[in-house]
Amino acid sequence: MRCCLPLVFLLLMQKVSLLEIEGFVGDTVILPCLISGKELPNKVTVFWRFRDSGTVYNIIDSRASLDEQGAPFRGRVDSFPDEWTKGNFSIKLSGVKKTDGGTYNCFVLSINTQTRVHLTVKETTRARPVPSEPKNKNVQMRPDNLLLLSAFLLFYFCMSVQRETEPAA
Repeated sequence: MRCCLPLVFLLLMQKVSLLEIEGFVGDTVILPCLISGKELPNKVTVFWRFRDSGTVYNIIDSRASLDEQGAPFRGRVDSFPDEWTKGNFSIKLSGVKKTDGGTYNCFVLSINTQTRVHLTVKETTRARPVPSEPKNKNVQMRPDNLLLLSAFLLFYFCMSVQRETEPAA
């Protein structure tokens, strides 16, 4: 049973991925929130928040709801409704400002998943990229899936060891 204590700790951790995005003042950036491998309900609710409190974008029952959108984001944030059924809840932030830098959270309520996106905003002191150069090429995902796989393997190992050590009835 001692073997399973680390497993309990790992399983209690919420699935959170962190993406690092770099943008430049005046540019448009995509803040990704992609859900794959999970079945989504017909009506989905997603909340985008900035620094854990500012409302950036809400999707309530599969409809955009901008009533509570924070003033700094009005008219500058858009999403991709045709992609929601595929698990793509990414948003597009236009006219990036230095004050837009920080951590954004995408909460998908029905499946208890959170994506954290850290946007670093730099001044436009370099030449603009060529249109064929992909934006956000520095997106990096942390190895959360590896953690979950490790937890599963540890659990399987603990259960097999426990079965071997139990006396036969």
